[in-house]
Amino acid sequence: MKQVNKKTGNKGECVAVEKLLEEGYEILTRNYRNKWGEIDVVAKRDERIVFVEVKTKMGEDYGEPWEMINKHKLKQVENMGYLWCEEMEWKGLCRIDVVGVWLDRVSGEATRIEHWEDVQM
Repeated sequence: MKQVNKKTGNKGECVAVEKLLEEGYEILTRNYRNKWGEIDVVAKRDERIVFVEVKTKMGEDYGEPWEMINKHKLKQVENMGYLWCEEMEWKGLCRIDVVGVWLDRVSGEATRIEHWEDVQM
């Protein structure tokens, strides 16, 4: 099961990166991680760093991607963002975005993509 989830997540991240590029974002890194956590995508747009959490769903069952985001997850992304900024010596503006990706259960192709900017709880 873990392998299927990882494959689904990787596909969703690829779809999210394509969407971000189409929207004019520069992708700085994918899967920034350390022992405290991970940020799916670090991007830049309009002199602002954007930490992107990608949530991927197979089909339309069992809720929406944003329902998989809670205060704890956003806090983890925020904390990882602080670490990224420190490591890269970034002193500018930052925010957290979420990209939801729905994949067709049969073809595995994206059927819907939504991008929510400046997500807060």
